[in-house]
Amino acid sequence: MKTRETKARSEQEFHQIFGDDSRGVELMRALMASARLLEVLADHRLQKVGLSVPRLVLLARLRVEERRGNQEGISPSDLSQYQHISKNTVSSLLASLEDDGLIERVLCSEDKRSFRIRLTRVGRHRVLSALPKHGAFAAGAFATLTSEEQKTLLHLLQKLRSTLKCQVSGREFGSYKT
Repeated sequence: MKTRETKARSEQEFHQIFGDDSRGVELMRALMASARLLEVLADHRLQKVGLSVPRLVLLARLRVEERRGNQEGISPSDLSQYQHISKNTVSSLLASLEDDGLIERVLCSEDKRSFRIRLTRVGRHRVLSALPKHGAFAAGAFATLTSEEQKTLLHLLQKLRSTLKCQVSGREFGSYKT
């Protein structure tokens, strides 16, 4: 573990390298490191039920579609756009979820060349049992912040995301699509 002196020296060196822009880089590093830690912790917990954050998010999206009355399912392209990941990544996730019996592919009634994805009974049960536990984990992860701090953090992150989305708007950056 770093001592205060070592940490202070590192921060000075960091500021010397990046100059006046060091605050932005420092914020970016802190945000990315925190997001990664949250994902690692969440994935660790979800592994106990055979899921990961991306797999849970995909299953949750399918459950939302069911609740909206969509019994035919959703296209892989729509899942890709919803999760802001490439079609190849969605394809890989779908293959593993299908292998585990959590989703099924059904031919599209309008276009027999394409298919829709929907939950199986087992997948529905898995997502319905995992979501409350995941929600409790997420709430616990932010429990060190007061309610007001959580509201402020959420507001600031939404503001940042909105600004970043405007910079990305209409462009493709690898697998991220707006």
